[in-house]
Amino acid sequence: MSTNLLSIAIMWVAAIGLGIFAWSRPGNEFRGGVKFAWDHLREIFFLLVLALLLASYLEKLIPEELVGHWLGEESGIRGILLASAIGGFIPGGPMITFPLILALFKMNVAVPSLVAFITAWSVYAANRVIMFEVPLMGWRFTVLRLSSTFFIPPLTGVLAGLLVDFLRSAGP
Repeated sequence: MSTNLLSIAIMWVAAIGLGIFAWSRPGNEFRGGVKFAWDHLREIFFLLVLALLLASYLEKLIPEELVGHWLGEESGIRGILLASAIGGFIPGGPMITFPLILALFKMNVAVPSLVAFITAWSVYAANRVIMFEVPLMGWRFTVLRLSSTFFIPPLTGVLAGLLVDFLRSAGP
């Protein structure tokens, strides 16, 4: 069973188990859970479809050789640094970002670059810095946080590269 199918199976088992537990409780816990899920599905469905369409168009339109040169296996530290820089400027939440990461993965972007990209998106988050952190926490705090976390995305990319190399050398 693939990892993806295993994850889906685990989530189904957990959802069914919790659903049975909610059904057995007094009150409307089961119904409230279904309503909550349905309301959020309606909110995110079109956003998710749009994000998947955009990511698939990017995958088809951007030449794989170009992506491979800048972010592929041979890009090394250059790819990790570039992915760290780009990842910090990707706006939106996980429903926009992860379809993009999936498209990059399918375009054979190196795992270390993908790790750096995701980490930079999480740590730097330029849109959240501009919209929330600076107005709420001020420039001093923001500069301190960004300065103290500056090397985290490239470092995670390098560590991921070392782990990939180790796993390749360890055998099948």
